[in-house]
Amino acid sequence: MADLGYFSQKIGDTIDRVLCETFEKREFKMPQGRYVSFCFDDFPKSAVELAAPMLESRGWRGTWYVAGGLLGQTDPNYGKMFEDSDLERLRRAGHDFGCHTFDHVDCRDSSPELIEAQCIKNTEFLAARGINDVSSFAYPFGAVNLSAKRVLAHAELALRGVKPGLNRGTIDLNMLKACGLQENNGGVRRAMDDLEALKRNSGWQIIFTHDIGPSPSPWGTTQSDYSQLLQAVEASDIEVVTVGEMVQRLKQSAAMPSQAEAA
Repeated sequence: MADLGYFSQKIGDTIDRVLCETFEKREFKMPQGRYVSFCFDDFPKSAVELAAPMLESRGWRGTWYVAGGLLGQTDPNYGKMFEDSDLERLRRAGHDFGCHTFDHVDCRDSSPELIEAQCIKNTEFLAARGINDVSSFAYPFGAVNLSAKRVLAHAELALRGVKPGLNRGTIDLNMLKACGLQENNGGVRRAMDDLEALKRNSGWQIIFTHDIGPSPSPWGTTQSDYSQLLQAVEASDIEVVTVGEMVQRLKQSAAMPSQAEAA
């Protein structure tokens, strides 16, 4: 007998996806150029210890999505999570920070009041550590419905999902596409394919992962694969920017009068 609960969930997921892709959009025109951003979600200490130096040695910086409630925790999948010293180390090195919900709660299953309270708590957590210039938010688990999208849009942050693909042309700053490096999403190979597509046309590729190491979780990647990806970007003419830098450029571009208006 068919699992009606499973089919009901799949239908609900599809409805949420269609609604979120159609409504509560904040549209911006991408500037000409090819851009890539490297992001880390949650995030484990291994990402700070292994990936941050790999970016910094190339003069690049990443965007780190912080859920304050994970501070000092040990996750069964990722191992040791970030500590205050990691936040300070990244801040001093000039990295960019983004928000999750404080306790990494699923926005799709949470009330608007809980989402707002969680975001306020996380913002206060970051501000207490000298991090005040946050300009983006990543939906925990990539989960969102129209109600959650509407609540989060009020903060006027760039909102990042987990749908693969390149951000091109007119983009929705409330639902940015991003490529995760987990194996069930195609792993580094998927990101490399997107990179090849980016070389041919203007756009913005956002790449995210969690832990990094010799035996990563299903949502992480190995040092070797990550290094291969960075080398491919380095060999291209693609500009590496943080999510915060790209958001600033988008807003500046939108504020500038068009040639027709200036004439």
